[in-house]
Amino acid sequence: MQVTALDSASASPADMREILAAYLALDRARVFRRLFVARFGLLAGVAALVALIVPGLSAAARWLPPALLLTPAVCAWALELRCARRFAVRLKQAQPRKS
Repeated sequence: MQVTALDSASASPADMREILAAYLALDRARVFRRLFVARFGLLAGVAALVALIVPGLSAAARWLPPALLLTPAVCAWALELRCARRFAVRLKQAQPRKS
């Protein structure tokens, strides 16, 4: 777990609001990513298992459903990375410059 410390006295209230909003967006993205990976990953596994058991399916019929089911999890992961980057930038902007 990553712990972030920021001297809130050195940041303006507007900066603190932006930092908090970025952190909450990151936290929400993490929750959705975890939920999507668990649920859609399980469904993709079941779809892949069914594709291996059922004979006579074409390659597209075998691998398209698992790929489509993994798409929301991959998109949630990309969104989490974008939110983490945005949070890091906001945090870096609020840090006081050391001379």
